[in-house]
Amino acid sequence: MSQLHHKKNLYYKILPVTVIGNALEFYDFTLYAIFAATLGKLFFPLGNPTASLIASWGTFAAGFMMRPLGAAVFGFLGDKYGRKFSLSLTVLLTGLPTLVIGLLPGYDSLGILAPLILILCRLVQGICTGGEYNGAAIFALEHFGKVKPGTIGGIVTSSCVIGAFLATFSGFLISTYGNEGMWRLPFIAGALISFIGFFIRQYMSETPEFSLLARTSKAHVRGLKPLYTTYLPSTWLSFSVGALNGALSYTLFGFLNVYLSKYLAIDPALSMKYNLLGLFFFMVFSPIAGYGLDVLGEKRFMICAALLVFSGSLPAFFLLQTLNPLLILCGQALLGILVASIAGAGHGYMQTLFPTDLRYRGISINFCLGMALCGGTAPMLFTYLIESRGITLYAPAFYLIGMAFILFISVLSLSKKKERSRKLDSSLREGTA
Repeated sequence: MSQLHHKKNLYYKILPVTVIGNALEFYDFTLYAIFAATLGKLFFPLGNPTASLIASWGTFAAGFMMRPLGAAVFGFLGDKYGRKFSLSLTVLLTGLPTLVIGLLPGYDSLGILAPLILILCRLVQGICTGGEYNGAAIFALEHFGKVKPGTIGGIVTSSCVIGAFLATFSGFLISTYGNEGMWRLPFIAGALISFIGFFIRQYMSETPEFSLLARTSKAHVRGLKPLYTTYLPSTWLSFSVGALNGALSYTLFGFLNVYLSKYLAIDPALSMKYNLLGLFFFMVFSPIAGYGLDVLGEKRFMICAALLVFSGSLPAFFLLQTLNPLLILCGQALLGILVASIAGAGHGYMQTLFPTDLRYRGISINFCLGMALCGGTAPMLFTYLIESRGITLYAPAFYLIGMAFILFISVLSLSKKKERSRKLDSSLREGTA
């Protein structure tokens, strides 16, 4: 009876609370990408629309640059004081800068101070998000143990898409029915909801794995050295997953709206409608991808997912460039599936790479480094290449192909080394016990 009660607690309390908190945080973080063009004109009036847009994407990328720092800070707190403590802080501290952005006057009113405050807010958001995304998945997966880790991780990924979906939908409503000044409302609403999310997370219980670790070792936290010595293969694998995940996610979440409206001359409101379909496919297929990981196994599925991105990126952008509404929808759907294949299975895969006392930092730091270097900079890089260098509109597809090839080679060649490193670490720790 107690076991049945435990399962009900997992499915009806732990998972919903994790999903809601994660969705709220990613709603706040994604809003900036949705309103990047508007914020560029308001806070970076450089006299050249392209320059303003690139400056706005630069601020977007700056938030990503802080995610590894946030992963280190909140990862330490999560490995030292518990997953619940760390996750409660992330959702609270994300709401504050979101509120400031929603209330911040533009360059015309505050001068150079306005973009500086905006950048500072994005940096704080980036720090918090660095501790949230992987931390929420670790929290859920440690509660569920070996019960469908891929599927549970895919559901957590879907919750991020729910937040991004709501942010995109709010952008669609503002661009269709509102005026330019109404962009502030989604930011203010997101901040208020984040504060509610903080109180929701107070009712979560700590994970069994961390509770056991705290009882047996008094939550002793090892330094970061093992990540880059004993666990170097796992470190590179989690970085590679983050790199491809970031490149895919923020091509779909942020850049495609600009790509369709600016380079393919599609009405901005219509481009957001198209993008909603891509996000919908991402949301639906993330748990399916996680289930595929449970069925096929970690290594086999990740290799198949990398090959899918490798072979599907060019067709997706070809479909977008046809300007045929039905084919554009097919291109968006295909991109959503490509993102889901990596992001939906990524949590279940990375959960196996590190032991409990290094897991929060090991996954979060390396994943966020990949996201920051290869994902957060992607929209700015694409804009620069297309605008300044006259490179083909297929530039994003070629970039995704390159990232997919790196992950394919990494999983293929490092999986056995990953297992050896874990066995070596276990024997060393037993020998010093």
